[in-house]
Amino acid sequence: MSIRLRLMALIASFAVMSLLITGLALMSLDRYKAMMGAYGAAYDHAYDIERINHMISNVVMESRGIYLSEDAAEAKIFAGNLSRGLDEVERVLQSWKQSNDAEERARYTAIEPTARTFIAVRRQVAALANEGAIDKATALGTSSREDRIQLQKSLDKLVIEARKDLTNTQAEAATFSAQRSQTFLLMALFSIAGILCLSALAILHFITRPLRHVAGTIISLSEGKLDTPVPDDTDDKGEVAELWRAIARLKAHAIEAEKIVAAQRETERLQALEARQLILD
Repeated sequence: MSIRLRLMALIASFAVMSLLITGLALMSLDRYKAMMGAYGAAYDHAYDIERINHMISNVVMESRGIYLSEDAAEAKIFAGNLSRGLDEVERVLQSWKQSNDAEERARYTAIEPTARTFIAVRRQVAALANEGAIDKATALGTSSREDRIQLQKSLDKLVIEARKDLTNTQAEAATFSAQRSQTFLLMALFSIAGILCLSALAILHFITRPLRHVAGTIISLSEGKLDTPVPDDTDDKGEVAELWRAIARLKAHAIEAEKIVAAQRETERLQALEARQLILD
């Protein structure tokens, strides 16, 4: 395999590592996004429950205003506020009932009977107050005190569950974020170490070592050491193999030249002997 192909394979391995890290990052972002969505939903649930609990408390306060009214005119003011407060409670309950969120629908089912009884009684209290029947409104409201307490207990329970769910979701997201941060750090460290090791191995094994071998062989041949072995890589099409084939040809030419020089020297030696022999004769 040529050096170019080996380097391209090394670069491809780096690209694979990058794709793996990128893929994990995208998966983590999707998972974290889903967790944040769950956290937002849990926050909205807690907020909605606390809001309607606050509305119920306002309704109770307006009812008490009716009980403590000194005349019918004052009672009517509180009755108007009470009716508007009940309208707001019913709107929230209706939104829970028609929600696409299964948890909100389940929440509506859990408190709907008690809430409907509470609203019906408070509507009657407002109607009696508008008629000026403060004593009857007070008696009716006082008699339904247990229903109101039961409703607020149910809402308090829902608030506790929603806050618990909110805390758990937040803790899960924080844990996931910490774990993923650690995972990315370890992956980054291992990737960097792997890239450095692969690069060093590729440079040493496929470039530095072969080129040093080539350079040593050329130096030996240039010093006249024609018995220096030259690897036979006739089947390889890489750059180093091409160098070895060129060196083999140079070696062959050098050996042939050496033979020619040796033959010339031998011829000269024989001619010198013949000339001497002629002189002596």
